Amino acid sequence: MGFIAMLVSAFGIGALHALEPGHGKSIMGAYLVLSRGRAVHAVVLGLTSAVTHTGVIVIMSLAAHGVLGAAAGPTGMSGERTELWLKVISGLFITVIGLRMALRRAPGCSCGCSTGHLPADSSTVEWPTLVLLGVTNGLIPCPSALAVLLMSISTGALASGMALVVAFGVGGAAALIAVGLALLKLSKGAVNLTGRRGWSRLANLSGGIIAAIGFFTCYGAVKALLV
Repeated sequence: MGFIAMLVSAFGIGALHALEPGHGKSIMGAYLVLSRGRAVHAVVLGLTSAVTHTGVIVIMSLAAHGVLGAAAGPTGMSGERTELWLKVISGLFITVIGLRMALRRAPGCSCGCSTGHLPADSSTVEWPTLVLLGVTNGLIPCPSALAVLLMSISTGALASGMALVVAFGVGGAAALIAVGLALLKLSKGAVNLTGRRGWSRLANLSGGIIAAIGFFTCYGAVKALLV
C-alpha cells in the first residue's frame, strides 16, 4: 500500500472512530444546540478537539519512547496512569462547563426568567467555554492512534507515523464537525416548539446532566488512581 493510500485510510479510520460511541459527542452536541450555536462554532469545536487529541497522542508517544529525554526515568508514570490523570482533568472541566450551563440565566433579563429580549435564534455560545470544551474533549488519548505512532517510532519511521496520526486527527475533526452541523440543522425550530421558557429550562437541566457526567468521570479516575 502506498503512503498516500495509507494517509487516506488513516483519515477514513479517524472519521469512523470519531463516530463511535463516546468522544464527547453528546456533550459537544448538547452545548452547541442548547447555546444555539452556529456553523462556525461547530467547526471551531471540532478542530479544537482534534488538535488537542492529536497533540496528546504525540506527546504520550514521544514520552513513552524517551524522545523527550530521560526525565520520566524508570519511575515515570505509566501510560495507564497518565490517561487516568487526563480523565481527572477532563472530568473537572466538564463539571465546570455543565454547572455554568445549569446556572446560566436567560440573556436580556436580570430577574433570571426566560423572557429575554434577544431573538430566538440568537447564540449564547461563549468562546472561552467553547474552546475549553473542545480541549477537554480531546484530552483522552485514542488507543488505536497511539498504537500507530508507537509502532512507527519503534521502526524508526517517526515522520510517517506523525503524518498518519495527523491524518487520523483530521478525519476525526471532519466527522465531529459534520455531527455538530447536523445537530444544529436538526435543532432549528426547536425553540419555537418548546417555547423560550421551556428551552431555557431544558438547557439548565442538560447542564446539570453534563456536570454529573463530568463528576463521575473524575470520581472514577481518582478512585482508580488510589487503588
